[in-house]
Amino acid sequence: MQISEDTLAVINYLHEAIEGGLRKRNDVAVVLELAAAADDADTFNNVTRLGTGAWKVYSTLRRVRPGDDGYRLLEEEFARQINDLREHLAVLMHSAEDETLKRFDEVYFGMTQGVLRNLVDLSHDLSKIKDLQRGA
Repeated sequence: MQISEDTLAVINYLHEAIEGGLRKRNDVAVVLELAAAADDADTFNNVTRLGTGAWKVYSTLRRVRPGDDGYRLLEEEFARQINDLREHLAVLMHSAEDETLKRFDEVYFGMTQGVLRNLVDLSHDLSKIKDLQRGA
């Protein structure tokens, strides 16, 4: 997928502004480019909101032990946030080229531990973008 100069400028800014940089820089660029091309800021904002929610729940899950009070509820909430994130990513993918769609299908829409790790990394980036939007 061809990424526009405007999107590259945004990605470079984000990568520099976020401590530790973006984990999924190229994929965030694709998501931004697809949202911009479709003039779909609402879906992009929903993607960042859901990524932020998934990242927050994941961060809490890492501090809690299985069997602790609320652990199962946190797992369920994390699964819900991840599934909602995937649904919104799928909306953006409707206009993607076949090669991009195939790559995102393998990286974000499968049912493996690797896919889950990729979604967590993408959620991290989306959360950091949302923080920048808020001025945090």
